[in-house]
Amino acid sequence: MLMRFDAAAPADTLLIHSRAQIGLADYCRLRGVPFDAVLRESGLETETVSASLGGHISLRAHSSALEAASRLADDDTFGLGWTRSLGPGPEDTVSLAVRHAPNFRTALEVSARFMRIVADVAEVRAEFDGERAELAFGFSPELVCRDQLHDRVTSKVFGRLMRIGGGSVQPLEVRLARPRPLSVTLHDMYYGVPVRFGAPRNSLHFRIDPQGGENPLRDDDLFDALCELNRRRLDDRRRAEDFVAMVNDAIAERIADPILTISEVARGMAISVRALQRKLAERDTTFNALHDGVRRRMAADYLVQTDLPISEIAFRLGFSAVGNFSRAARRWFGRPPSECRSGALRV
Repeated sequence: MLMRFDAAAPADTLLIHSRAQIGLADYCRLRGVPFDAVLRESGLETETVSASLGGHISLRAHSSALEAASRLADDDTFGLGWTRSLGPGPEDTVSLAVRHAPNFRTALEVSARFMRIVADVAEVRAEFDGERAELAFGFSPELVCRDQLHDRVTSKVFGRLMRIGGGSVQPLEVRLARPRPLSVTLHDMYYGVPVRFGAPRNSLHFRIDPQGGENPLRDDDLFDALCELNRRRLDDRRRAEDFVAMVNDAIAERIADPILTISEVARGMAISVRALQRKLAERDTTFNALHDGVRRRMAADYLVQTDLPISEIAFRLGFSAVGNFSRAARRWFGRPPSECRSGALRV
């Protein structure tokens, strides 16, 4: 069953549980990476990371922090190394429900059902075919640099699922929505099964023994209470802004088109242009405003997080000429793109 979630976030950001950031400073120190530089480059220096079960921070900023740490460590497997060295980090209400689920199949279903509470994924699904099972998820195409995010989140989910699988579960394959790293040794060591790179989304594939026993950590009362809590939290996350974020994703998927129109986006969303305009008007925004916002946020990430030439960034964002991109950058950031390549940009 595919569950498409419109990322529940304001129009200018995506969110991830604040606990996702806890432990990054420790791993940076372990790797000799200046954490203050990571915070500065990602724009997280002004954010307060709370250990509460309910707080969230910017997913874009968290992803940027991982990419910055990866560059400073000169390690394109930094996100996976963090999990392998220090573990998946503090529990949240979703991982606690997974820990105490009756069996592996239920744990997989719970992961898919409630993952959106932890991070704004663009889609997530749990599928079963006989003895085979799959959990797949992906992030918004608006996130420009996300290799380390893919590694960190996927490895966390895998580790937490395998601790309850026991002998009744056999991992078969892992597919990652990131390019192949320079060395795959760390991936081979961590997962112990074939890892494929460049996939359209992250996915974990398992074989479940139909005769396998229950989860040794099973606690029905605690599991039911956690699921009820997660149901309430999921309802709280379904806000009016969800539709705006869904349109943002649709725009980001087509952002390189220099003549992108509302008609094309509406067609991709299986909705009429008039209905799309009406729904956006109800949220006090327009297609043109969202298109400009997606370009602005992706431009900020391209300029700060990559070494791509200005002309290539302009092309990827659908500008027909570099001059048009330069004028847009001056409007967005108050300076030309060539002066925006160091430090986080306020978006």
